[in-house]
Amino acid sequence: MQDRLRLFLCGAGNRALPKDPRRSHWRGWIETIRRSPRFELVGIQDADPSSVARVATSGVLPEDRLFTDLDAGLARLRPDAVLICPVAQAHAPQALVSIAAGCHVLVEKPFVTRLADGVTVCREAEAAGVVVAVIQTWRAKAVGRAMRRAVVEGLIGRVGQIFFRYLRNREGSSLPPYLFEEPFPLLYAIGVHHFDLLRYVLGENVVRVEGRGFRPPWSRYASLPTVHLAMETAGGVLISYAGTFASQGGALPQEDLAVEGERGTLLNRSDWSEPPLYLSRVGSSELQDLTADVEERDPRSQYDAADAWFLEDFYVAVTGTRPPLCPGADNLWTLAALEGAVLACESGKPVDVADVLHQAGF
Repeated sequence: MQDRLRLFLCGAGNRALPKDPRRSHWRGWIETIRRSPRFELVGIQDADPSSVARVATSGVLPEDRLFTDLDAGLARLRPDAVLICPVAQAHAPQALVSIAAGCHVLVEKPFVTRLADGVTVCREAEAAGVVVAVIQTWRAKAVGRAMRRAVVEGLIGRVGQIFFRYLRNREGSSLPPYLFEEPFPLLYAIGVHHFDLLRYVLGENVVRVEGRGFRPPWSRYASLPTVHLAMETAGGVLISYAGTFASQGGALPQEDLAVEGERGTLLNRSDWSEPPLYLSRVGSSELQDLTADVEERDPRSQYDAADAWFLEDFYVAVTGTRPPLCPGADNLWTLAALEGAVLACESGKPVDVADVLHQAGF
């Protein structure tokens, strides 16, 4: 492998530099990059001058390496790669600017907010000969990796059905007002993690979605913060997915996942997909912890480990010969399942995911 790659960070919000490190679920991309032996952080850009000023105050980089314009930053510093983590609506245009500058691209979830934009980004990257990878954190957490291994190794036999329940109260008055105006906030903020995790674990794409959206009378959301979905994969696995941002309870874990096979079930109850992952075998009353060797099991440690994992994986994809853990083209199927879920909730009719991809030009 070659020496460290020169990495430019696009986006200087809370994901890059936590406003309150004591309460954050992650150490932030700036610190994670600085700890990485694979990358040198050479510049940071954010369209919001106040965010740039906050980074300047931190002393991470000299002010002449901080920018409000991405084109200007890339032209001056000529990095090898760009990590993109501004507001989701900026992901596609900033990725295209980076690709045009000849940079490899690592993009925070959601990859893009419109599937058609993702198709364009992937085509431009292929034409330019650069890598595009997506940070789908749940794939790299200990539970996601252990679940994938368990399915691949056949520990539960052929998978037949999956049950996923998500309950969260994200109605807090301290949240930015724009969050309550976003369409289908649950799906694009957290469902993208869940859908992608299930695709990754099964090694199959979702091909059909039906369901309904709902807004409880107490909710502040303008759109629908609750969804109930039935999804089917190419291999015939039925996924029952129900989630909400408008839960009024706080005693239960946010996530409750059961992957059921002919010889047993994989079980995870957590807030942010942290261990343990249990295996329950047919005919046995005992639970086996498939993540027993994981020492740091708290949400912060799991987020930080996954972020470091994605940086290492991105480096290998750029300098080596294998694709990244989550290539952009693969992630289009996750986005298509999301858009299919939105269409199903809006229309009340089943949606074929292949039709969604076709309409997006894929």
